Amino acid sequence: MRKRVIILLVIGLSIVCGVFLAKRDRVADTPKSMLLYGNIEVTEVNVGFKIPGRILGRYVDEGMYVKKGDIIAKLENREIASFVMQQKAIFQEAKVRHEELKAGFRIQEIEQATANLKASEAELIKAKRDFERAEVLFNNGAIPQSKFDEIKSIYSAKSALYEKALEALSLVKEGMRKEVIEAAYLRVEQARAALSAAEERLRDTTIYAPIDGVVLKKYVEEGEIIQAGAPVVTIGDIERPWVKVHVKEEKLGLIKLNQRAFVSVDTFKNKVYEGRVTYISSEAEFTPKMVQTEEERVKLVFSVKVSIKNENGELKPGMPANVRIALH
Repeated sequence: MRKRVIILLVIGLSIVCGVFLAKRDRVADTPKSMLLYGNIEVTEVNVGFKIPGRILGRYVDEGMYVKKGDIIAKLENREIASFVMQQKAIFQEAKVRHEELKAGFRIQEIEQATANLKASEAELIKAKRDFERAEVLFNNGAIPQSKFDEIKSIYSAKSALYEKALEALSLVKEGMRKEVIEAAYLRVEQARAALSAAEERLRDTTIYAPIDGVVLKKYVEEGEIIQAGAPVVTIGDIERPWVKVHVKEEKLGLIKLNQRAFVSVDTFKNKVYEGRVTYISSEAEFTPKMVQTEEERVKLVFSVKVSIKNENGELKPGMPANVRIALH
């Protein structure tokens, strides 16, 4: 019995040792890093105008460092500036008219309307007396038809003037109808929107740097006509460059996001730039049309992006780079 237990223990120890040695050998066979090759790349932003026009000035050149918000270029804007002034005047006029209607009429206007009504009433009373006297004379044959018609016409005119004065007084006392005030308010809003659009168009005659970076390329010179959307300059974000490398499908499983990487370039042979894996493509590139054999499948590659710290701005777009990704 004892001999049997000893045999089982020996067998168990042999199994454990075998598993340990297998794991050790597998770890030893796994590479500690992967060397890949690529080129330094940066985020490039094309900066252009939203409207067409003639270049008044371009204030940056290739190689210049710009900060976000710096003026890049301007378009001639005299006509647009004049149009903005017109829209401001229209807006102010509409605003003043609306305020007047909303505030109602002044005391002086009410007093003037009252005086006009009294004067009109006095003239109407006189015209009425003249008409009544003329009517009696006409019926008695003392005046001709033409004279009677003339006096009657004057009376009718005075009556109309009195009604008009009466309505004017009622208007200044009660104020404008709500519909009229609302219509005036809508005209103010319409003028405000037109002014805002004109001011926006004027602002669009100046473009600013959208990011911190270096001007990589210029496309236009002062005095040139440019279309809307056409690039004026290209700005590169050199503070956050990356290297795009390609990994074979068979080794893709060794690459993980946020793995450390070390980048070197020919220009600075003794310097190493630290980076991290920030992107792993989910699609293979350069895939053959017919993937059938195992040999062809290993030719599949996946793009991997390694972002780098470039605090001193030493790394430039296009530089060839060696990338060593740490696998442990």
